[in-house]
Amino acid sequence: MKKLLVIDDEASTRDLLKLSLERDGYTVFTAEDGPTGLEIFAKEIPSIILTDIKMPGMDGIEVLRRVKERSPDVEVIVITGHGEMNLAIRALQLEASDFINKPISDDSLAVALRRAEEKIWLRNKLREYTEDLETMVKETREELSKRHELEHNLIHTSMDGIIANDRQGNIIIFNEGAERIYGYTREEAISSIHVTQLYPEGRAKQIKQMIYGNEHGGPGRLINYSVEVLTKTGELVPILLSATILVDKGEEVATVGYFKDMREIKGLEAELLKSERMAAVGQTTAGIAHGVKNILHGMKLGAFMIDTGFEKQKAESLRKGWDLVRKNIDRISKMTKEMLSLANATPPAYKLCSLNDILDEICQLMADKANERGISLVCELDHSLPQVEVDPEGIHTCLLNLVTNAIEAFPQTASGGQVIVSSRDEAEAGVCLQVKDTGVGMSKEIRDQIFENLFSTKGSRGTGLGLAITQKIVHEHGGTIQVESQPQKGSSFTITLPKEGFFG
Repeated sequence: MKKLLVIDDEASTRDLLKLSLERDGYTVFTAEDGPTGLEIFAKEIPSIILTDIKMPGMDGIEVLRRVKERSPDVEVIVITGHGEMNLAIRALQLEASDFINKPISDDSLAVALRRAEEKIWLRNKLREYTEDLETMVKETREELSKRHELEHNLIHTSMDGIIANDRQGNIIIFNEGAERIYGYTREEAISSIHVTQLYPEGRAKQIKQMIYGNEHGGPGRLINYSVEVLTKTGELVPILLSATILVDKGEEVATVGYFKDMREIKGLEAELLKSERMAAVGQTTAGIAHGVKNILHGMKLGAFMIDTGFEKQKAESLRKGWDLVRKNIDRISKMTKEMLSLANATPPAYKLCSLNDILDEICQLMADKANERGISLVCELDHSLPQVEVDPEGIHTCLLNLVTNAIEAFPQTASGGQVIVSSRDEAEAGVCLQVKDTGVGMSKEIRDQIFENLFSTKGSRGTGLGLAITQKIVHEHGGTIQVESQPQKGSSFTITLPKEGFFG
């Protein structure tokens, strides 16, 4: 009887699967977690593994990866829950046999097991045939070109495409899987297609070089390489390619490629990306609505105070009400401007300029605000810094956001502290611009969210868009932005920009 291993942290699931699968004739082993499952796997070597994808400690993805590293031929079926499609896609990319959703139905389990059994059977038969083929090649090279000995039924009924070509690039095997991918018939491919025509221009030569190299499983082999192939109609199809060179007496005689059609997986990835984008739109809309609601509340309060001032002829109430309305007009104006900046797809206007001049201008601009708070604003410039090609307005916006945030990182009632604005030349790494403060700092949880749209630690004083805009502009320049921060020890933001070559 075939051995089968079930790994799931829920005892009821393990027990139910064990009873059902033993009734179907399997010898079933169970494990409550990943490490225990791997121990049983190493001892019993089951041909099929059913593993939950979300488990405490070692999850199903790690179990799949370790199993495939040790025994690539073992078929692993992952069990997923609602909303775990991204993990299911990752599992398929790591060569999982299939995935089934919780709660597990008898039909879906039966289909997944049948597919796994078929893969095992076909792989064993294909291995037998490949061994026979290699024996034939060793016995006589001429037999390789005899089509009737190569057109074995197992190859031509494989679920994946299998294509073989001789040293001159002439196709000598083209199975049904290859016909489904490319749209050519076997007769067309063998009689009139050169192997280079199956790829975009120049790609076949690159793949050949990779097969000879060491980076992708070689030399003489290529393992699970993602590439697009060119169909009969000119469509580019994503596939996962594995290939090997057949050698006889030290001389290359043929190349065999195994093509896994990735269109279904890519489709799942596209659906996942679409759902993530829709979720992001929903979150952004909710955040904007919340911000606008707070601003409207402030304006309503201001309007009420103005009405009261007119009604009771109180100038103080009029002044306070108008100040409140004006501040909220400024807030919604700032939010609108920042939202337009974040959504702007216009390419930056690059020109050669001095980053030190931008830093110096910002320090002068923010000096009064720092002095009002009793904060020391220090400008430390590396005067050997070369001029670089940037969008001056964009970089000015980035640095102004960072310096403003640094000054506001100190409690309103606090006095003292320091903000250091600096530049330095990092040779080949580029130029670095840094804003460092001795303010309240941030926890790891806050650090992980600061570049998200509409996330703010300033309450009603912030729009939550400043750092998202800063990151967008830096990335448009081909640069990076990094943050270091600890609670009560301050924060440091470092922008690194390339000196040349990114903008052409």
